[in-house]
Amino acid sequence: MSYALYHQVKHQPNLKLTVEKLMTDWNIEKIFFIGIVLLLMLINWTIEAAKWQLLLKGTEKISLGQSLLSVLTGLAISIITPNRVGEYMGRILYLRNNHKLQGITVTIIGSFAQLIVTGFLGMIGLVYYITFVVQHTWLYILLFSSILLCLFLGYFYFNLKQILEWSAKFSFLKKIITYIEIVRQFDKRQLVKILMFSFFRYAIYTIQFLLLFKLLLVEAPILNLLFTVWVIFWAMAIVPTIAIAEVGIRGETALFFLSPICTNSLGIVSSTILLWLINLIIPALIGSLYIFKMKIYEDE
Repeated sequence: MSYALYHQVKHQPNLKLTVEKLMTDWNIEKIFFIGIVLLLMLINWTIEAAKWQLLLKGTEKISLGQSLLSVLTGLAISIITPNRVGEYMGRILYLRNNHKLQGITVTIIGSFAQLIVTGFLGMIGLVYYITFVVQHTWLYILLFSSILLCLFLGYFYFNLKQILEWSAKFSFLKKIITYIEIVRQFDKRQLVKILMFSFFRYAIYTIQFLLLFKLLLVEAPILNLLFTVWVIFWAMAIVPTIAIAEVGIRGETALFFLSPICTNSLGIVSSTILLWLINLIIPALIGSLYIFKMKIYEDE
């Protein structure tokens, strides 16, 4: 993937001129944009911490600060696991032993909420992309599949209690029912609130990506960029990967969907890498420091 990215960027028209502009055309406005993107990263993970705190409300009371440490620890562990499944294990390190399995259950509910938001807006992005950018058979297949998947996810999310009651009928599931009984505490109002937290995070990711595009000279009509970003986020959500190796896949995905509307391959790849570093790697490194401190504390 990384080699393919290099090959595509290398053959970009006027590459030398683009590099010179990126290296020399710096001003207060661009530095301000970088500051805004970093600030949005802090807001993003604070929102996620507030969402995690809400999810744990019926299990264990923790402060917003503890919730943020838990989220960052989960993020640190998630970067070396497929599709970030290690995030569940990382977050529950801060919970009492008798609450850890319930913690995994509510983490999954939070992930479902984020996936529903990503899928729904991804569908809207696909409709726009197919209508105004590119028409292809496989895009229609992706749209149809996305509609079915989002309907399933939405039904599952808003009918947790009924699904729990249905699962209780199977004897081989009775051992785990005890640990997922916590889903009964989530009424429709709370589930919608969790979705809103997820939407705010999604909006932040979108704004960050658009700011980085402007910063790195990725020029196209704003609506084209906006809806294509939603398609990219959805494509990334359904592609199996490991977070630490995502940069190549993210870059290829962004190039694939953005190439029809912008020829600045270097800017597209650079924006994708920066978004990955700022939103994932930097917070994960911070989270890894807290894992280190946790080990020292346990040894003492």
